[in-house]
Amino acid sequence: MKNALFTLLIVFVPFLLVGCSGEENTDTQQQAPAQKEMEGGEHAAHANMDMGSNEPSDQSIYNVNSSWKTRSGTSVSLSSLQGKIQVLSMVYTHCEYACPRILADMKRIRDAISDEALAQTHFTIVSIDPKRDTPKRLQAFADENDLSKKQWTLLNGQQGDILELAALLGFKYKRISDTDFTHSNMITILNKEGEVAYQREKLADQPTEAVNTIEKLSSTGSL
Repeated sequence: MKNALFTLLIVFVPFLLVGCSGEENTDTQQQAPAQKEMEGGEHAAHANMDMGSNEPSDQSIYNVNSSWKTRSGTSVSLSSLQGKIQVLSMVYTHCEYACPRILADMKRIRDAISDEALAQTHFTIVSIDPKRDTPKRLQAFADENDLSKKQWTLLNGQQGDILELAALLGFKYKRISDTDFTHSNMITILNKEGEVAYQREKLADQPTEAVNTIEKLSSTGSL
């Protein structure tokens, strides 16, 4: 990983955390990658792409050297996403409140963009609960929510790789029980080179800006 990427993204920009219960949690803090599991908490949560030809820039998440499993159990790297605009969220499939709303907003973005933009856009879900969100579980989740392989990629990874990606995106999460997490409610738009173009950080925010960002990226390649 290049130094500039870490300098830019490892330092988190503070923002409001909302757990899956919908309650505010301003004390939650991302732990270091060496800590494989994050414990504690005040309340329970409930509730076939074309590869780009350009080398990733210093700001691209595609510089990350990690391996992930798809819903089919196939091993892929993040750079396999290169070449399309990505609408990416980090969630867990057993979440009953925030994550279904995040998925619904991703679908709203999909339905709102033009056909031209949609042809250049892909949707990626990265699980923060790798022990339970196995490839088999991700396939079942995809089936339940009508997430086609053509438009949607679902990823299971090692805990350290999940923590690394979360740090790069400024995404915060914390295990608060054996089954639940508190986490950022973030949708990230990446350009075709894997650089962050826009992030929606609150459930209350409308997807208008995300849609506008995708339309600009699809028509001009930049903002």
